Amino acid sequence: MTDNVDTTPKQAFPISFQVHLLNLRLAAQARAVIARHGDLTLPQWRIIRLIGLDPSQGSTGHRKALGFDKSQFSKTITALVDQDYIRTEPHPLDKRQFIPTLTEKGLAALARLAPELDRRQAHLASALTPEEQRLIGPILEKLYAAAEATEFPDIPVPQNKITA
Repeated sequence: MTDNVDTTPKQAFPISFQVHLLNLRLAAQARAVIARHGDLTLPQWRIIRLIGLDPSQGSTGHRKALGFDKSQFSKTITALVDQDYIRTEPHPLDKRQFIPTLTEKGLAALARLAPELDRRQAHLASALTPEEQRLIGPILEKLYAAAEATEFPDIPVPQNKITA
């Protein structure tokens, strides 16, 4: 099965499957980079990075920005607190939330990993032409919006066939 997927032209797959395959490769790449720098998991790193980008955000905003479900977010936050990467303070306006902040250990992890993952981002962007770089954000925004729907209008379905 994997051999067939690796040799089939990717454009023959539905968009959702192409995005899935890309996500698998990007996640594997990120895990490999993160593993070279310590004991963080990819979800833990994503939380640390997001706190570093926007420390004023409450827990619900962080969870939604990351697309984590409540259980995954809670377990990951608990692990980060237990490992002394972050601390949490009560949210001043909403008692159901908290404000996560980076500890010295969390700041050190951010300082260590962010430059390499920024280089990764530049590497990924360099795979695209300037025009593709300009278009990818708006294209992804349209796909994000379309992915919210669960009812679909009658639109003719293209007859793409996967051939080996």
